[in-house]
Amino acid sequence: MLDPRTVLAPSDRPAFAEGDEVGVKQFSFRELTVRRFRQHPTAKWALLVLGIIVVACYGAPLWHLLFPGWIQGIGEFHLEDVESPPSFKHLFGTDQYLGLDIFSQVLYGGRISLVIGLGSMAMATVIGVAWGAIAGYFGGWLDAVLMRVVDVFLTIPVLLTIPLASKVFGHADTLTIMMIFGFLSWQSIARIVRSTFLSLREMQFAEAARALGVGPMRIIFRHLLPNSVGPIVVAFTLGVAFNIVLEAFVSFLGFGLQPPIYSWGSIISNAQGDLINGNWWWITFPGLTITATVLCMNFIGDGFRDALDPKIVNN
Repeated sequence: MLDPRTVLAPSDRPAFAEGDEVGVKQFSFRELTVRRFRQHPTAKWALLVLGIIVVACYGAPLWHLLFPGWIQGIGEFHLEDVESPPSFKHLFGTDQYLGLDIFSQVLYGGRISLVIGLGSMAMATVIGVAWGAIAGYFGGWLDAVLMRVVDVFLTIPVLLTIPLASKVFGHADTLTIMMIFGFLSWQSIARIVRSTFLSLREMQFAEAARALGVGPMRIIFRHLLPNSVGPIVVAFTLGVAFNIVLEAFVSFLGFGLQPPIYSWGSIISNAQGDLINGNWWWITFPGLTITATVLCMNFIGDGFRDALDPKIVNN
């Protein structure tokens, strides 16, 4: 079979009889996006690994019923297995206090960490897209005011705001952490959407829609926003990875989630005092899980960035 990029001499080109029809396969934008994403060297495998992590974490109660010898319940402990190293019975070992299975904690804690990462960025995306779309489309004094508000929010130190919020709201729970992270994460998305809209609003399809009397909200959400999906998706995936790491860091400092609410960060926080005693597995396996999840999110973001770029020609 000839390479479709090969240029043939006139004498070598296939001859078509008069009246023959040559069909050309037309791919939709969705089909091209899927094809480009599947051709990315790392994104498709990262999506597979992330899917395994998500299924493993959210299926933890089911795995406990199917494999009770390997996976414990969220409050189940065995004092005879205190400070047990990784083994066939306890894949990630146990802690030094109650014999809690680290593998089970990682599975149940992943449900909270993933909810915080995805939920906070979903909230941030809604706010950032609306804010940046209004600023970028209307421009002028409204754009200047809205962007100065964004600049003010960007000066707020996250690591100082979270301890302050934990003191104001009392004991931090999942919803509180998620809302704080979402409220502090929308500014970058707003700036991305605003810069994209500044260029899109001057294009011919936007001017034609305005000439036909189409309202601003319809132009924003039906014409301009679909052409800004690529940068938004990339910012969303990278933001999820950042917030998962941020939750782990805040919990490690003692200002995030604390037992009996388990997250990857709170597991590491509980293990920091025991690391000097040689119990390396308590902090290693949750840390490796966070690293794998963050890498997968970054690779998936790179894949979507390339797949949604209309300037990339699919070979």
